[in-house]
Amino acid sequence: MKFLICGIGSIGQRHYKNMNSLGHQLALFRAGGGANAPFIEKFLSEEKSAGRPVKTYYNFQGAIDDFRPDAVFITNPNSRHLETALFAAKSGCNLFIEKPLSHTRDGLEELKTLADEKKLKIMIGYNLRWHPLLVKMKTMVADGVIGQPICANIEMGENIEDWHPWEDYREAYAAYKDGGGGAVLCFSHDIDYLYWFFGMPEKIHAVGGKITPLGGDAEDMVKALLEYKNKFIISLHLDYWQRPPRRFFEIIGTKGKITWDYYAKSLTCVSRDSNTAPAIYRLPENFDRNDMFVDEIKEFISLLNGEKESRIPLQQGMDVLEISLGIKKQIRF
Repeated sequence: MKFLICGIGSIGQRHYKNMNSLGHQLALFRAGGGANAPFIEKFLSEEKSAGRPVKTYYNFQGAIDDFRPDAVFITNPNSRHLETALFAAKSGCNLFIEKPLSHTRDGLEELKTLADEKKLKIMIGYNLRWHPLLVKMKTMVADGVIGQPICANIEMGENIEDWHPWEDYREAYAAYKDGGGGAVLCFSHDIDYLYWFFGMPEKIHAVGGKITPLGGDAEDMVKALLEYKNKFIISLHLDYWQRPPRRFFEIIGTKGKITWDYYAKSLTCVSRDSNTAPAIYRLPENFDRNDMFVDEIKEFISLLNGEKESRIPLQQGMDVLEISLGIKKQIRF
């Protein structure tokens, strides 16, 4: 297939390399006349040196008309996702939109209308839905292994200074509100999987904002409580500050507790029966983080081929954004 990538930062490069390894034809749209960070120039230079020069366009409509992609990958900064998606959708392009869908509600209904009218195939890039232990955790909860869920706790903390060794975080969009940055949207993977497990909450309570000594003006520490109609409660913590990083998801039920620890690479299920030993599951030894990105691309291709429905369709991306914006509107800066 033919894919046009809009944005060649870290996630754009990852998708480019993965789709190239799968044998697809690729092209890049570069906005702003091609002025890029050194690490982008390094990527382009390495591809050229390897005999794989990146086909590049500087005019978006020209790229669509000439390259005629089967789908457009939207991997530019968060604040530009929707304008790019709308432009591509108006030209009838299928879309893979990296998370989050956007940083505001502006344009969402227009995109939904276009998608329905033109019968576009769309998937949102929340790759953790392909994490083997999260998939197992969801199955175990659905099978009643821990009984009826009563509450859940989620924590995601990672120091933004450690993200990309090739750039100063203070020059990246993730640290700024107008770039669509901040812990809520940049860590919306963790909002997505709570939505994947439990759906939309009835109420959201949140505190936090710009709290740590980090640069930038986006929120860097947030705590939220989400209430559901059956009295189920989720506590959510997100921050840009922690070292070492931490990501866990814990669900407490009437019969036990199940905990996913991303960095420990484990899933632990504990029964309320003190005589029952904990069950501990580990990632396969050959598991690589990139496997999730490859798997989501393969599923997107199956969607384009009409073999599957989208696992994360536009409406789900809109729902996750709605939760995210519900948290953001309550925090202070």
